[in-house]
Formats: sequence, structure tokens, C-alpha cells
Amino acid sequence: MKTFKGFSLWRKIKEHPVLMEALQIRAVFSCVFGVVVFGAISYRLLDVMVIKNIPSQSRSAEESSETIATLREDITDRNGEVLATCIATASCYADPAVVINIQETAQKLSLVEGMPDIEKISQKIYDKNKRFVWLARHIPPKTQQKIMDLGLPGICFRKDYKRIYPYGNLFSHTVGGTDIDGNGMYGIERKFDDVLKSKKITLSLDVRVQGIVYDELKNAVEKFGAIGGNAMVMSTSGEIISIVSLPDFDPNYLRDDDINSMFNRNTLGTYEPGSTFKILNTAIALETGIANLGSQFDATAPIKIGKFSITDFRGKNRSLSLAEAFVFSSNIAAIKISQQFGIEAQQKYMKSFGILDKCNLELPEVGMPIVPKNWSLPMSMTLSYGYGISVTPLQLLSSVTSVVGGKGKTCPTLLLEKRHKQEIVVSQKTSEIMRDLMRATICFGTARKAGVKGIEIFGKTGTAYKKVGIRGYGSGINRSRITTFIGGFSRKDPKYMLVVMLDDPKPTKETFGYATAGWNAAPTAGKIFERIVPILGDGNDILDEEDSDKNLIVTKYLKLN
Repeated sequence: MKTFKGFSLWRKIKEHPVLMEALQIRAVFSCVFGVVVFGAISYRLLDVMVIKNIPSQSRSAEESSETIATLREDITDRNGEVLATCIATASCYADPAVVINIQETAQKLSLVEGMPDIEKISQKIYDKNKRFVWLARHIPPKTQQKIMDLGLPGICFRKDYKRIYPYGNLFSHTVGGTDIDGNGMYGIERKFDDVLKSKKITLSLDVRVQGIVYDELKNAVEKFGAIGGNAMVMSTSGEIISIVSLPDFDPNYLRDDDINSMFNRNTLGTYEPGSTFKILNTAIALETGIANLGSQFDATAPIKIGKFSITDFRGKNRSLSLAEAFVFSSNIAAIKISQQFGIEAQQKYMKSFGILDKCNLELPEVGMPIVPKNWSLPMSMTLSYGYGISVTPLQLLSSVTSVVGGKGKTCPTLLLEKRHKQEIVVSQKTSEIMRDLMRATICFGTARKAGVKGIEIFGKTGTAYKKVGIRGYGSGINRSRITTFIGGFSRKDPKYMLVVMLDDPKPTKETFGYATAGWNAAPTAGKIFERIVPILGDGNDILDEEDSDKNLIVTKYLKLN
């Protein structure tokens, strides 16, 4: 039987102890060497794939700023609809120390849609001393997969969080937005930046009402060729249900040219309110007792204030009762009413209404009113019909609501069920009379186009010409103007208030060449009321057939011919 040479050699080695011991030593050495080599290779792989992807604690200040976005809690409307939330995304970064070929890496990455160009990528990964640089944040899954398929050393991903706004433009000014790292920049996001890192916020806003107001306001801006517009719906207890400012923007895709559209007209803009201020002027007259609904004021001739002559738009040119002065919106009578109660009472009540101070609201973007420094007699006269003072629409809405809402001074809020103690600013009687006067204005006066059949809407219009330069207001039919409607429903039991403003609306054939508030802001408000009352009303807002508008308290003081 033949034997293999290997077995024969092995028997000979076993018969020589010295050779056997040398062979054992060599085998042990080979095993140890293999383990060391395998360990070195494993460590290198671990170093490249894991350790170097962990941010170093000794990074420079520039590198340590490369952090992932903060996970924030949701912002919802009053019914639980999500207005702002976070989604998990992938963000691409590079470890330049591990990148093998800078040029090849930059070229391949730049060909992937959504990635920076080749020069930017090259600059980012050029410095081998850096261990972490962002290449692209919040990339979609398809882009991530394409980059992974390239298999480029040193190109990695991190889990990140992106703030998204499901309703886009609809709540842009109010809900606000964050930067790429999830820090609040403006709006509710900024005001409650720290709170949102641990707690959800529920707003008083209503998506349904917001959509209606947005839709009708946008249509009006386009129809009347306005520069912009704004509108708010607020409960008489102060909860803001809707707040829209146009132009607007999409917080999901902010662009450099969005800066002008980010201006919140409702809370930050200040405007001369025009004849809507006659609500406050008339309320002071009633509250001080200097006049009643039948008190007469001569409106036959213009009033001179310096070099200006104050007239009435389509005036009656006769003596007017207090009721007529309001319903037919007489500037001349408004001045004479203010002269009756005087400057001191005017200042006192304007202060109590909240006109002279900044409004408190849960937004960083809230403007200060521009009030007269020298409260002179001429200033007091122009103030009576809404000139010489500029207030935010938010101030106008909250002040008028304080007078006519019947619940005391209104403190506006964007938070659900945040209650304020409402101090009394006018009597219930004055509040009721003012609602009657505003209802009569809908029925017989300048705000008729805001009326909706079957709904007890009350309101007042105001048209204020915009200043040209430091002093004048221009002249002729091409003057720029701000038109306003403010009112609410229902007259007997007011629940909600609405303000609508249009910036420089233009006359149309449909308006017969007019561009005052009664022709644009009022019909816009009417369309909003028609759509929101079925949502917000409780069924008691519908007029009874027997409750004729001619039975209003104020009607007997009106000459309707």
C-alpha cells in the first residue's frame, strides 16, 4: 500500500522533538499575526464608517454649528387641524478627511438633482482638516438613494427634521416659520419658540373660516385692482378666528423676494381709519351725555381747518340729527359733535378704548399706533372723522368691539380659551344704541352692500385717502385710498366682529367709477358674512319676519328721503 509523502514527512517530524517544537511556535506566531492584521483592518473600517461620522467634541466653532434641526411640537387650529408639524428627513454631509478624490466626488454629486454645483461641493470638501460639512439639507428619498448608489467614500447622511405647513399660504403671517435648523423666525413660531420644543400649541383660529376669508379677500383684491388687503374675524370675547393679510407667501418655500409679502398688514401696518372712527366719536357723545339720538348738528356748510375745507361726501346740506350724522357719515357733524365733548374727554375715552397704546397679541410683529404729540383743537377735529391718527387694523377691531360688543374692553388673543377680565368702557345702553346705528347704516346708509338677507348684520364703512409725502393727500379722482368695513352679527346678541380693508382699490364699471368703501370693502364683507354665519352662527342670528328694520330705535330720527 502506497503512502503519501506528506504523511511520511509528518511521521519523521514527530520523531524529532526539536523540529516539532519549532513548527508549533511558527503556527502560534502565524495565528497571532493573522489576528493582529484582521483587527487592524476591522478598526480601519470602523474608523472610516462609524467613528469619523460621529461629530467630534473638539470641532471648531464653525463646524460645531452644523447641527440637525430641532424636533418641534405641532401647532393646530381650534378644531385640531394641523397648521405646522415636523417630518423626519435625511440631510447629506461630507467628512472631507475620508473623501478620496475631491474632483470626482464633486462632479458625481453635482449631477444629482437638488445638489449644489461642482464648485460649491469642491469648496466644501477641500479642507481635509474638517470632519463635517453639510452638502444638502432635507433631501427627498429619491435623491438620497441616488447619492447612496454612487458609493462615494466620505459622503454620509443624518436623520434631520423639517418643519412643514400643510396649508401653505393660508396662515403664513400668523403661524410664521422657522429657519433650516428649526428655530422660530417670525409669527407664532418665534413667539413660542421655546414652548414648541416641548409642548403643542392650540390656536383660536378656524381653518374653515380662514379659507372663506382668504378666498373672498383675494377675489376682492383682484377684482378692484388693490395693492393688497387684510381682514380679521374675532369673537366679541377676543378670540381671533381668522386673520388674513395679502400679499402673502408660502412658508414651505421661502424666497428672497418674499420679504415685502411677509409684512403683516393686520398687526404691523398702521393706517388712518377714516369714517370708521365715527363709531368711537358717537359713542363718546352718548356716554358723556352731551347728545342723544335726536340732537341736531348743522351740516349745511363746510368747516375750515387751516387751509383745508372739510366737506361731506354727497352731503345732505342741512341740519342732521346725531343718528343721521352717523348713518349718512357726515364729517361736518362729526367735528361739531367732538367740539361738544371736548379734547379732554376725547383723550380719556380714546385711551380707555385702547387706541393710544400698542395692542397685546401673541405675535412679535405688532405695531405701535401713531398718535398726535400735540393734541390741539385742529387735531381733535380731524380725529373725529378718522384723520390725524394711524392705528393697526387689530387696534381698530378690538376698540370697536369694546364699544359695540357688549362685553367690555376686548383683549384680542390667538390662543384658544385664553380668557381676560373685560372691564367696562361704555354702558350697555350706549353699546346697544351703537349697534342700532350700525344696523341702520347697513339698511339705509353707506354700508348697504354689506347686508345679507335674513342676517342681522351691523356695520360701518370708512374711506381714508393716503398721504402723499409728508403732508398732503393728493387731489382728483386718482388719489390713493384705504377702504374699510367693520361690523358684526347679530345686532341683538353680538358674537363675532369682522374688519375688511383694501389698499388702493380702483373704480370699475360695476362701481360706476366710485372707489369708496361702500363699493368695495362693504360687498366683500357681505360675501364673507354670507359664508361664515352658517358656520359660526347658532340659529338665533336670523331675522324674524316681524322684526322689521324700520322698527329700530334710531329709525324715527332718520329722514330717509
